[in-house]
Parts: sequence; structure tokens; C-alpha cells
Amino acid sequence: MNTICALCGTPLTETDMSVGKNKLADGGYLCKGCFTKAININRDLINNLDQFYFAEITGMILKSKIDVSQNPGGSQSPSNGHYEYDAPTRLDEIKDQIVALNARLSVLANEEVNELADILDRDEKLLAIAEGIDLQSNREGIIFSTQRRIAFIDKKFLGGVVKNEFPIQDISSVDHTENLLYSILTINSNRGSSQFKLHNKNDGRTFSDVKNRSVTYTEKDFKHDQSPFQAFSQTIPGLVQENVYSGDKQDSAVIFEQLEKLGTLRENGILTDEEFSEQKKKLLDKL
Repeated sequence: MNTICALCGTPLTETDMSVGKNKLADGGYLCKGCFTKAININRDLINNLDQFYFAEITGMILKSKIDVSQNPGGSQSPSNGHYEYDAPTRLDEIKDQIVALNARLSVLANEEVNELADILDRDEKLLAIAEGIDLQSNREGIIFSTQRRIAFIDKKFLGGVVKNEFPIQDISSVDHTENLLYSILTINSNRGSSQFKLHNKNDGRTFSDVKNRSVTYTEKDFKHDQSPFQAFSQTIPGLVQENVYSGDKQDSAVIFEQLEKLGTLRENGILTDEEFSEQKKKLLDKL
């Protein structure tokens, strides 16, 4: 039997287990506190929680948070069917990102997920995440990618974390091969190739273009003899400085291709809406 809450990761007590109806469809259990939160969001869960998976319950909670944030003056008490939440923690944000990625993680990955709050920097965003095995060490854990790195972590049974990390700038390519029940993810970097067996055969696809989706640019990356816009154009694959910022009119097909790439960067959270609008205007001026 699982000994930790599938939602918050705290150890289950005898009181938690006495609830009797707190088991999820994928075998995990909710502590009494999380079970109460869940049924305050959806009263039907008090009788049919075992028909829902962890990701579905997390999705309900995420939707409830969004509803509350969009209607801050209309929050109601739990007796009226709505739960009033505290400000989200860094771990809450990470779990929301996992839900948004439609990642299918089992309750066995909860301890590694909880470690992400300490491992990820505040401005790092998850681009992909999966459960798997590091074929070099034969350790089982989770592998994830952000705009800065791809990393594998395993929470050891007696404490501590095993981590295998690949900075984005050191990665030359990311490949995956799908088999009947699983996929093999191969990371090629300047220190050689590393392979990971992903439990879900479709998970490798989310990592395949991670290098193109992991572009970052910061103030410290700007050279003294170039403007921020010049540095920006040089850090985004496919946005060539002379095509975007030169004074000559550009071929419309090239401009539209650049606009499409800018849109992809905004969708992946790499560009803000303001940055997207500013660069879009510069491109449209070239038509």
C-alpha cells in the first residue's frame, strides 16, 4: 500500500486511511486534508473518487484556482461548494505545469516531483517530463527538460537525490526510438551519448525538439557593442540578424516564416506578449 498522499506527498496516517473512500483509480491515496479539498471542489468525489486518476484530480484543482483568480471577489466558503486556497507555492506552480503538459506520471514519481521545487530555479519552466530509467546507472526516476537543461533525478530510498544533468548548450541533439510499450531517449552531448528508457512510448516525442524550444536570453548575454535587439535575434534559432533588422525589404515568405517561429516561442513561454508584439512589428515593417 502507498504510504504517502498522492497529491501533497505527506505520509499517510491511520486517520487518513480511516476515511475509507480516498483511493484513486491509479492506486494512490489522498490524505484527509487533500480528500476534503477535492470533495469541496466536486461533491460527487465523496462516492466515486476511485474512478478518477491523479492527473484528473490535479486538473480539477488547477481549474478551481483559475476560477478563483478570475473572480477574486466572489470566493465562497467550503460549505457553498468552493474551497478558498492559499497563495500557490513553487511546488503548486510546478504541478500546474505538469498538468498543462498532459504528463502521465504515476504516484511512484511523487517524491521526485516534490524535489523539483528545490532543483528548479524560479524562472525555469518545464517543457517536458516523463518517468523512466537511466540505462547507464539503471536507476528509476523522472527525466525533465526546461529552457536551460535536461536532467534525470532519482530520490534515493534513504534520502538524497541522484541527478544526471545536461545543460542545453552542451546538447547537440535529442533522439527517440519508439517500441511497442516504451521508448528510448538518446541525449547526445559534448560528453557523449546517454540513454533513458521511458515507460510511456509517446513521451520521447516531447523531448525531441526541446533544444529548439529552450532558447533563453538575458541582459548578461548582451555584448557591449550590440543592442538588445541584435542579441535577441542572434539567440533565437532561425531568426537571422540581417533578415530581421536590416533596412532592406525582405521576401514575404521569409517574413511569414519568421513570424511563425516567433509565435511558437510565445506559445512555449519563452517570449512575453510584449516581446512578441515588438518583434512582430519589426518583421511586418519589412514587408
